[in-house]
Amino acid sequence: MKDWFCFAASLAILAGQVALAQTATPPATPPATPVPHKAKPPAKPSSTTAVWAPDVQQALNVSATDFAALGLNKLTKAQLQALEVAARNDPNKHLLTCPASGTLPVGRIHVFLTVAGDDSTGAIAGQIKQAIGSLSEVDLVEKPAQADRTLHVVIQEQTTAKRTIGFTASYLTGTPCIETVAGKAKDIEMKGTLGTYTDAKGAGLATDLAGMFDQDLQPLRQTATH
Repeated sequence: MKDWFCFAASLAILAGQVALAQTATPPATPPATPVPHKAKPPAKPSSTTAVWAPDVQQALNVSATDFAALGLNKLTKAQLQALEVAARNDPNKHLLTCPASGTLPVGRIHVFLTVAGDDSTGAIAGQIKQAIGSLSEVDLVEKPAQADRTLHVVIQEQTTAKRTIGFTASYLTGTPCIETVAGKAKDIEMKGTLGTYTDAKGAGLATDLAGMFDQDLQPLRQTATH
């Protein structure tokens, strides 16, 4: 009888150990199959990102294959456009240089003089040339490109009953300049004083023109002394 109780007790202990083992250790599950990684599609350029176009080739001399290599694809459209404008010759861009040049001694004022109109003998033109050339520190030159100032005179003959009573004149001063537009240079004049000499019966047409022109030269003389 004692042996039977011992056998029953051993059997109960063994059954408890089996139950405990089943509770403590869950059955192993096969590892989950990893989900394959999908590559993200390349990001599309935004609407503000710079892209190559034929005008880029024309303005910057950059081909489509070199566009990204030079990093231009990292610019915005506005930045690329600003770069193109800076590199392209602007047809509206003007560069003005005045006076153009001087070939006579420094400190002298170089004047280009023209006289036209009613002066068949050339006598009045000669008087005007002499009067202007005799002004202080003034030298007459043959070309506008050599001048610091210009003086253009047009003489008008005044008559009464088909008889000449004298001459009047219109005059225009100017400053010779070189205007550069898109890399091309041309001679122009910046217009100065426009005036008239109206005393047809006076004998001082040349002298009065010289006096007027001497006053016109004063700012240029003051600039030259500073």
